[in-house]
Amino acid sequence: MPELKISELFKISNRFLRSAHLERDFHDPNALNEYILSDFARNCLKRLAKGLENNSGQRAWRITGDYGSGKSSFALFLAHWFAGEADNFPKSIKNLVDYKHYIDKGPRYLPILVTGSRLPLRDSLLKALYNCLSLIHTRGKKPKILLELEKAIQAKDQISDEQLINYIINSNRYIILSNKGTGSLIIIDELGKFLEFAAQYPEQQDVYLLQKLAEIAFRSGQQPFFIIGLLHQGFNVYADQLSQTGQREWEKVAARFDELIFNQPIEQTSTLISSALKVRSTTLPKYHINNVKEDMAETIKLGWFAAAPAENELLKNSISV
Repeated sequence: MPELKISELFKISNRFLRSAHLERDFHDPNALNEYILSDFARNCLKRLAKGLENNSGQRAWRITGDYGSGKSSFALFLAHWFAGEADNFPKSIKNLVDYKHYIDKGPRYLPILVTGSRLPLRDSLLKALYNCLSLIHTRGKKPKILLELEKAIQAKDQISDEQLINYIINSNRYIILSNKGTGSLIIIDELGKFLEFAAQYPEQQDVYLLQKLAEIAFRSGQQPFFIIGLLHQGFNVYADQLSQTGQREWEKVAARFDELIFNQPIEQTSTLISSALKVRSTTLPKYHINNVKEDMAETIKLGWFAAAPAENELLKNSISV
């Protein structure tokens, strides 16, 4: 039997060859193909879904996790789930995320997606809001809020936080009254880049804009508004060059957001790696498969993975990885 190259053992799916880009991939109908929704991610979804209950105060969230942990892919999934598109999900996860598992009635939120940059947060939010409303207004006279947003973008002077908050509230009201959605959902990927800018230019007071957004989400009641930010590290890390007073202020802002630590258990990570690599185990020599099983069994005994109930699944995945 000729020796195989390592590359010949893999059949890597295209979705694992690049990182997810929230704004771009949201409009790609194939972006969630082969997406793996782990038990951990389902638990995160369950927590977030609490905010869909009537008059819930859990509508401002920060999701914190390392690079490559799958936050952006999860956010892409959330954007479609909140938009009421669960029926269009791949068969592998469709039944797992049926709305009846989480809430009485499925949501139909309008996603407003933002990718972080080292620029003022208000400018990026203003453009994202305008782009979103432009997409849902396809014909007829432009609504007042869309004209106001257009004028604000073209103006030379930067808008204030209060103006932006009013635009967001009025946009949310328009979305609901025009039956474009049951509410709006802002997802900010790479929020840390905005925080880096805010720390470098504290006079811009961008961090206090986040506080105001969290507060209107908390008070949104029957006109629900969600905001979710994705971070690689905690707020305090971005504020470490500020004065102690400044750091305490940032801590107060961070506390306005419920936090999800996106840190998947190692046994679920191994399943994700297995799904990504798709090792053609049938081409491996039998002795190699036996060695892998023995090594994995010893690793489990050392306590590196989950408790005993997951052992069979881990041994199965060890062949694929």
